[in-house]
Amino acid sequence: MNDPRAVHFGIRLCISLAIPFLLGVSGVRLLLSEQFLQFEYRRPGFPADVYGFSVEDRLHYGAHAINYLFNAEPINYLAALRLAGEKCWNPAAGATDCALFSERELRHMADVKRTTAVAFALAAVCAVVGVAITFASRFNEGLRAHIVVAIRRGCNLTLLSVAFLAVLSRAAWDRAFDAFHGLFFAEGSWRFPFSDSLIRLYPEQLFIDAALLLAIYVSLCAVSLLCFLSLWDRRARRQI
Repeated sequence: MNDPRAVHFGIRLCISLAIPFLLGVSGVRLLLSEQFLQFEYRRPGFPADVYGFSVEDRLHYGAHAINYLFNAEPINYLAALRLAGEKCWNPAAGATDCALFSERELRHMADVKRTTAVAFALAAVCAVVGVAITFASRFNEGLRAHIVVAIRRGCNLTLLSVAFLAVLSRAAWDRAFDAFHGLFFAEGSWRFPFSDSLIRLYPEQLFIDAALLLAIYVSLCAVSLLCFLSLWDRRARRQI
C-alpha cells in the first residue's frame, strides 16, 4: 500500500517544479509571436539591419519563421522563402542567392521546432496533471493544503531562479547565452555569420529584450499567485 506521506511529498515536489516551468513556457509562447516582433522592430533604438532589411522585411520574414515553429509544415515551408528584387543577394556567399535561409539555418530552425514541440508538449502534460490534481483536491481537504504549499514553494522557486539568472546574465551574458543554447542544440549548430538571415532577423538585442520581458512576466505571475494565496488564507481564517 502506498505511503500517503510519500504521495503527498511527490505531489508537492512535482507542483513546485512545474510552476516555474509552466510560467516560463507560457512567457516564451507570448514572446514567440508577431506582436513581439512588431514591438521590437519598431521600438526606438532597436538596431537596424546593416545589410538592408527594412522593418517591413523583418516583419514579413520574421513572422514566417515564428509561424513555422507552431504549424504542421515541414522545413520546406522556410526553404521555399526567397528574397525579392535588389535584396536577392547573399553577402556570406558572395554571389546572388535568393534563398532566405542557408542549409545550416534551416537545420537549426528544424532543431528549434523539435525543441519547442517537446517543451510545449511537456507543459501541456503538466497542465493536465495539475488540473486533475486540483479537481481531486475538491474531495480531499488535506490534498488541497498540500497543493497550496506546493504552489507557494513553486512561486518562491520561480522568483529565486529569476534572481539567480538575472545576476548570472548581468555578470556574463555571452556565457549565459552560450550555455542556454548548449543545453538544447549541438555545439556550433546555432552560430551564424552576422550576414545570415537568422541573425539579421533576430539580432542579439532581441534576445536580451526577450530575456528581460520574460523575467518580468514570470516574476509578476509568481507574485500575483503569492498574493492570491495570501488572500485565500485570510479568507479561510475568517470563516473559521
